[in-house]
Amino acid sequence: MGMLSRTIQRLALGLGILSGFGTVVMMLLIVADVAGRTFFNVSLPGSSELAELLLVAMIFLGLAAAQQRREHFNIELATQYLPPLVKQVVALAGWVISLAVVGLLAWLSSKQAWTAFLRDEASYGIIAFPIWPARMLIAFGLALLAVQILLDIAGTLRPRPAAGDLAPQTSRHE
Repeated sequence: MGMLSRTIQRLALGLGILSGFGTVVMMLLIVADVAGRTFFNVSLPGSSELAELLLVAMIFLGLAAAQQRREHFNIELATQYLPPLVKQVVALAGWVISLAVVGLLAWLSSKQAWTAFLRDEASYGIIAFPIWPARMLIAFGLALLAVQILLDIAGTLRPRPAAGDLAPQTSRHE
C-alpha cells in the first residue's frame, strides 16, 4: 500500500496546487470582465459561468490536499484532555464517520454527474455552458477526499514502533 498511498498523496497535492492556480485564473477572468464592462461597455460572454466552474474546481480539487495536510476545521476542546488511547479511538471514530458521510456524498454526486453528462446538462443564458464538468469535479474531489480519509484511517491503525525499537538516526555528513 506504500506506493499506492504515495501516488494518491502526490495526486492530492498536485490537485491542491492546481486548485490554487484556479484562483489566479478566476481572478484574472473577473478583472478582465470588469475592465471590459467599465472601459468598453462590453462583458466577456460566459465569464460568469466559467468563474462558477473555476470556483467548483478550486474547492473540490483542494479538499484531499487540505485533508492530507490537516488544514480542515478542527475543534479539540473536548478531546485535548483525554488520555492518548482514548483520543486515538475518538479520532478513529471521527474518521470512520467522515468516511461514511463523504463516501455517500461522493457516490450520490457521481450518480448525478453521470446523469448530467448523459443529458448534456447546460445552463440557461446567453451561452449554453455545460454543467456536467462541474458535477464531475465535485464527484471526483469527494471521491479523492474519501480515499484520503481511508488513508488517514489506515495511518491511525498502523502500529507505531516503540521508543526502544527505533534505530539511532545518523547524519550523512558524519
